[in-house]
Amino acid sequence: MAVDFTEKAKRYQAIDEIIASGRKLKWKKIISELGAKYGIKTSRTSFFRDIEELQEKYQAPIDTDFETSGYFYTDPKYRLPRFYTDENAAKAAKLIKTLMDMVKDNPLYKEAQEVFESLSIENHDLSIENIRINKKPENDRIIFVGAPNKNIPAETWRLIDKALMENRVITFDYQSLTDTKPSPRRVQPWQLIYDNGNWNLHALDVVKNGRRRYSLGEMKNIQLTNEVFTLTKDYDFRKMTRGSFGCMCHDTYLDYKIHLHGYAARYAKNRLWGENQTIVPDTNNPGPENDGIILCFRSNQLYSIRRWTWQWADEALPIEPKELVEDWLSRREKVSGIKV
Repeated sequence: MAVDFTEKAKRYQAIDEIIASGRKLKWKKIISELGAKYGIKTSRTSFFRDIEELQEKYQAPIDTDFETSGYFYTDPKYRLPRFYTDENAAKAAKLIKTLMDMVKDNPLYKEAQEVFESLSIENHDLSIENIRINKKPENDRIIFVGAPNKNIPAETWRLIDKALMENRVITFDYQSLTDTKPSPRRVQPWQLIYDNGNWNLHALDVVKNGRRRYSLGEMKNIQLTNEVFTLTKDYDFRKMTRGSFGCMCHDTYLDYKIHLHGYAARYAKNRLWGENQTIVPDTNNPGPENDGIILCFRSNQLYSIRRWTWQWADEALPIEPKELVEDWLSRREKVSGIKV
């Protein structure tokens, strides 16, 4: 059954508010108040059915007073979960659904789904899988886009999830973009990182004693060993870098100075690219539209910054460090020699 925020959900919330008030109203007065205050019309049969469902499905501690026959909560602190019970919350639920669809088919999605359902007022109807995104303009005003996920085998997810939970060393065959053939790896799995539509494993290469990132889609023949490791205090990828340029980084930090103008300058002004970031007008080279800037920051993501700078073509000019400048000049020379 697809999600529909029906009168039943509204009745449940209204009944909860009335009972939680502590006034111990009889069923007739509750039905009367439902109509007068909340605009909800219900029958005696429906009301008693609602009370039964609240008790059975949501463990609501509802009882009737011996003297007045009025309803009250035996636990005065109890309140029915209020999540996803109005129009704005319904939009929020659909928004979460759209976002979670980007990371579907892995253990993290399943855990998030369970949390989502535990917070909902209609546990069955509000499962993530059953949320219906109606084809209405208002439901398409906030969206999430990204590169499509590469299909990752369920067994890969299962083994990595178990390794992360138990701090177990894993082995696998892996071929990076610079390798000519796969080679065996032995690593301590530290974190899963979602970067531009791709899942990566942030880990310690036990043999080389170095931090590495591995694309889950390229990991083959994964084996869970019996070797248990102690997670280091500085395992978190975010402690190594801001990650402004994705999950690729290395140990060496460099100071960057890049001239930008045009769209590249406008784009760069609204984001944080690294530590100690500054942006000042480039008075020596203002660019064709006199909007040139110099972007300065500190980072350990040289390889990604090389590609980032080059992608802006004539709107970006590296000034420092020499590693970035030399790479940019080399690329320009190669492009200049290509005949089209």
